[in-house]
Amino acid sequence: SMIFNPQIIDLRHAGAAYVGIQMENDFIVKRRKYAIMMRAMYLFLNIYCPFANNGFNLSTFGIIMLMGVAESLTLSVLFSLSHNFENSDRNPTEAFLNTGEPVCWFKSQVETSSTYGGAIAGYLTGGLNFQVEHHLFPRMSSAWYPYIAPTVREVCKKHGVKYAYYPWIWQNLFSTVSYMHKAGTGANWELNPLSGRA
Repeated sequence: SMIFNPQIIDLRHAGAAYVGIQMENDFIVKRRKYAIMMRAMYLFLNIYCPFANNGFNLSTFGIIMLMGVAESLTLSVLFSLSHNFENSDRNPTEAFLNTGEPVCWFKSQVETSSTYGGAIAGYLTGGLNFQVEHHLFPRMSSAWYPYIAPTVREVCKKHGVKYAYYPWIWQNLFSTVSYMHKAGTGANWELNPLSGRA
C-alpha cells in the first residue's frame, strides 16, 4: 500500500526522479505536511480505531485485511477498465521509433485511456471513470471532469484523435474482457509466434 511507502515522507516519487522530473518545488514543499497528515489520519481511522473499539484480536485484523483486499480489487478493476480496451493504442511511441516523428503527448494520453459513464459514475469512483480527462489535466479537481469531457471529445474529433468513450460501465467491461481475451490468446498479434513460422 502507498500508505507505507517511504516516499510519502518527502513526496519525492522515485519514478518521477528517474525520468528527470524535479519534485522539489514550492507546490510540493508546501503540501508535504498535508500528505503526511492525511496518511496518519488513514492509519488512525482504518487501523487504530478498529483495534481500539473491538480489541486486538484475529477477527478485527481479518476485517481490516478484508477492507484492504476490497479496496485493492476495486482499484485494479477500475484501472483495467480505463487502460485495457479494444483498439487502445498500446505503443504511442511507435511512430517515433519507426520514423523519428515526435510523439504528441496529448494524443498519446487520450489514445491510451478511456472514459466511461457520466457524473454519477464519477462521484462513485472519485473521477477515475474520466481517465482521459485525468491524464490530460491531472491537477484539475475531478469534480470538473463531467463538465469538460464533452469539450475534450469535440477537440479530439476535430483533430482526428481517437477518444474512447463508453456511456455505460458494462460496455467498457465487455471491451476490456474482449481485449484481454485477445491479448491472452494472441488473436491480436500480427504474426503467430506459436506456429513455428515467421
